[in-house]
Amino acid sequence: VLSGVSNMYFDMAYMKSFEEPGFYWGGFVDIDKPFYFIPENYYKNAKVDELGNPLNPEIFKGKDKLTAYGAANIAGVQGLLWSETVKNSARMEYMMLPKFLGLAERAWAKDPQWAVEKDAGRSEELYQQAWNTFVNVVGKRELVRLDHYNGGYQYRIPTPGVIADNGTVSANIQLPGLVIRYTTNGKEPDGKSKVYTVPVSDKGVIRFKAFDTRGRSSRTVEVVNK
Repeated sequence: VLSGVSNMYFDMAYMKSFEEPGFYWGGFVDIDKPFYFIPENYYKNAKVDELGNPLNPEIFKGKDKLTAYGAANIAGVQGLLWSETVKNSARMEYMMLPKFLGLAERAWAKDPQWAVEKDAGRSEELYQQAWNTFVNVVGKRELVRLDHYNGGYQYRIPTPGVIADNGTVSANIQLPGLVIRYTTNGKEPDGKSKVYTVPVSDKGVIRFKAFDTRGRSSRTVEVVNK
């Protein structure tokens, strides 16, 4: 049963951030890591090092590859959550979700086209198409279900990505369906704050948060627009 730290250890932090809970000795594990795991081609699966820096695929040239006999011994894949620092169910759900959805997709679905495509450029194109479909399904359907099943789960809401350029501030979100709200008056965004739809041209400190259907929010992202 395959359960490598770089893709399947759910006690690893989602991203490199002081405020993000979890370990980082084995890298960072977000929903994309289990999603792009290729059980029978780990070299192709390895995209970044433990700090998130891109890996040169040339380093795997000449390395032994998994044989058909070896592949026949793989019973499945498994996600692990070492819980010595998990003190309550809310933290457990935060560390597992939505990562678990990426694991489920790879464990229960057949090998996708991008995993078996030999041309690197075409493989990346197919992967981006599959990833776009996946995050839209997760954000617009599965997270909405998790907001209601069993009273609602405390999954992690990703922080918005923001960038200031040429006098405007643009924002996006990893999982479509979550609502980005922002403030320009120095206050923390809440459920009544403006919804982000187009780049913001207001000057000064602008704060962004992503919200789910229950009003739970991500951490605040702050940017100064000069």
